[in-house]
Amino acid sequence: MQKANYKDRIIGIVGILISIILIIRFSDFVVFIINFSEKYFSPDNHIDPITVFEIEAIIAINILFIITLSVLFILNLTGNILLFFNTFIKTNKVIKFLITDKICLNKSLPLYILVIGTVLGFFLHLYLLKFGSPSHEGVMERYSSLLFLFSAIILIISMTRVNEMSFSSETRKYLLLSLTVIFGIFLLIFGEEISWGQRIFGWNSFGIFKEYNVQNETNIHNFSNSSHNYLYPFVGMSSFIVLFFNWVIPKKRKTYLFNLLLPHPSLFFLVFIMACSSFYGHSEIFEELLAIFVLLYSFRVFMCIRSPKMDLYYQE
Repeated sequence: MQKANYKDRIIGIVGILISIILIIRFSDFVVFIINFSEKYFSPDNHIDPITVFEIEAIIAINILFIITLSVLFILNLTGNILLFFNTFIKTNKVIKFLITDKICLNKSLPLYILVIGTVLGFFLHLYLLKFGSPSHEGVMERYSSLLFLFSAIILIISMTRVNEMSFSSETRKYLLLSLTVIFGIFLLIFGEEISWGQRIFGWNSFGIFKEYNVQNETNIHNFSNSSHNYLYPFVGMSSFIVLFFNWVIPKKRKTYLFNLLLPHPSLFFLVFIMACSSFYGHSEIFEELLAIFVLLYSFRVFMCIRSPKMDLYYQE
């Protein structure tokens, strides 16, 4: 067994101390989580005894996980565990696949996207499993719909910088056309999410929207809500499958344009979580995950255009 280094021991000791505090104040921590959940997540401000037991079990499992991880750090076994997994899975290749961007000089960007997308996706999906889909026109939907607008604005800013790049006129034309189409899609989704202003200005539906729209809103996607139970899983799973094969199957030549427009592998876990949540049918969680995905995608496009890696950039 390798001698534990100083930093690993410090991390392990801190983890043990946190675990001890959580065990001593376990009841107080459970009460805090319950009160917080009743206030912000429970429609009737009440959590039943079964849910209380589940919360206690989840907290206990997390404390056990922290203790186990801390012991591994103190005994310097984390390196041995990674070595064990690396025997069966090429861990370095997986990490490189997730956090390396061939066309962007900002080396830390894929890691930020990976962490932000995965963490937000995990907690939103956990919310779905625990509390079900958020209420229609609730706080989460209201603010997540703005992400589509922000993403469209980011793409507009990206397009203004395309002329600064040393592309051929044909490549520049295809890039501007592609970004314009994607911008239009994001703007269309935003318009549908806010019912083209109805949720902001509060006007009444009229004509066919009043007569045939399931929710009496001035949008198109609510004319047939029954199809959403099949449409969402189809979109979620097909998107994941298409992206997965484009990510893992090598191609002879992936141009700058291809790498720019294809979502980066750092979004892998977020896309997977989206695909899982899509089986819930017409879920607000899926739409909110999609909003996060769109924002991270747009930001990465902007950063790649702003700071292109020159080797692949000049292949165009």
